Amino acid sequence: MTNGQGLPELRVPTVGRQPALDLRPWRAADIPALTAEMSRDYLMGGMWSTPDERPFRTVLRGGAERTGPMDERDAARWIASQDRGWHDGDRLCFAVLETDEAGGYVLAGNVGLKNRDETCRIGERETAEIGYWTAVAARGRGVAPAAVIAVTDWVFDAFAGTTLRQIMLVHNDDNPPSCRVAEKAGYPFVEFSPANPPHWFEDGHIHMRRAAAD
Repeated sequence: MTNGQGLPELRVPTVGRQPALDLRPWRAADIPALTAEMSRDYLMGGMWSTPDERPFRTVLRGGAERTGPMDERDAARWIASQDRGWHDGDRLCFAVLETDEAGGYVLAGNVGLKNRDETCRIGERETAEIGYWTAVAARGRGVAPAAVIAVTDWVFDAFAGTTLRQIMLVHNDDNPPSCRVAEKAGYPFVEFSPANPPHWFEDGHIHMRRAAAD
């Protein structure tokens, strides 16, 4: 399903404790919810921008830097960056939304996709990378694996016949919940990735899902 601009809108039905979800590109109307969620927990999974679009920075232990919106001005810049990502085809980020009791939407997370080497459009490289985060109130209800599955299935369908062959999901070694999300989403563990400063500062796990054989 697409909206009037030809951008994808994905629907995930309710399954057990996991709520029904809508996934779509981020919009300016999401700025307050995104800012509020960042104030609760500084979430980075899939929050990619290009190097020249990174006006906000957080220095982590070991000297690593991660970037993401810290207030509404930053959130507006980040969402504009994601608009450019969809336009250019090199960064595809979905807001994950849960329907509330009043018929509106509550922000439940984010799922983002880029090429592993951060060059070219999706579909022009063999390996892409998926990242995600889940809003604090949505955790523990199966939102993350359901959203990752929905985006993964859409990507392999939308880019069938291109160079894309596999998608990586990478997380820090000390994050067992992300391991469980990866396995539930059909991304089996492939290998341990030792820290390699300045490229990445933490030991990690690499999970991989490959496109179905033709």
